[in-house]
Amino acid sequence: MDLSAIRTFCRAVETGNLTAAAKALHITKSVASRRIQMLEDDLGVRLLARTTKGVAPTDQGMLFYERSLRILDDLEDAAQAVKCTDDNLVGTLRITAPRSFADLFLGAPLMEFIAKHPDLKFEMNLTDERVDIIGGGYDLGLRITRELDDTSLIARKLATMRSHLVASPGYIAEYGEPKKPEDLRDHACVFYSNVEAAKHWRFGSGASGEGVRIKGRITSNSGQMQLEAALAGLAIANLPRFYVHEGLESGRLVEMLADFPRSATMLYALYPERRLLPMKVRALIDHLAEWFGQDCNACNL
Repeated sequence: MDLSAIRTFCRAVETGNLTAAAKALHITKSVASRRIQMLEDDLGVRLLARTTKGVAPTDQGMLFYERSLRILDDLEDAAQAVKCTDDNLVGTLRITAPRSFADLFLGAPLMEFIAKHPDLKFEMNLTDERVDIIGGGYDLGLRITRELDDTSLIARKLATMRSHLVASPGYIAEYGEPKKPEDLRDHACVFYSNVEAAKHWRFGSGASGEGVRIKGRITSNSGQMQLEAALAGLAIANLPRFYVHEGLESGRLVEMLADFPRSATMLYALYPERRLLPMKVRALIDHLAEWFGQDCNACNL
């Protein structure tokens, strides 16, 4: 069987959409469709069924996908094993990371890694939207969160990040300053969209931590936009330090409830579960862990 057809089928299962699968593989949708049709003809079974949203594997298709994925992983690992050494990584690394964080802190460690490995190609998708790492065909994703909710991925913590509740002096002058966590219920807050947990700001740690449900008329999937709302005096924001340190130093922002301990925000490296982690992925994760582990305080994480 044609390996390109098998890869196309697997990507179609992961994305649930032929157009997305074709885009990830840098081919046209018609080519992707022909490859899968050829594969179904060779096997004599239907692998994909059309749905209102795209495509989904049949029972036989899911069985074939699960076994094919292991085979493709083994083939890639075999190729990497003979081509790669710790000093000579080859292939392509597809990475996704939050744009605001990447613009401030990811450039230096990535460029150092890229310069060290001239035979390695990089594709980077920087966005503050939540990305489907497996469906998008990414080797590695960076995510900033307090709680991981995707059990299909392997996570490695790279750094602990400080977060702060902030508002502008103008907001405090008009609406007052909360003195205890429960006072936040009476304030306008800005929070991350599409994540229910973002509407609960936790104080303390572990099971004894206190959760306060906040409200507000501004939601955004961008930390930068949440920062702008706070600077404009429209809301209280709850953001990692790298967003707010300049505003705190200049006096444009004021930190609140600093005496109440907060649950930590973490920077994680996330990658799909595999029997053998490709050397190129492991090398980049180790590089980032060393970089941020040494330089957390200096870069205002």
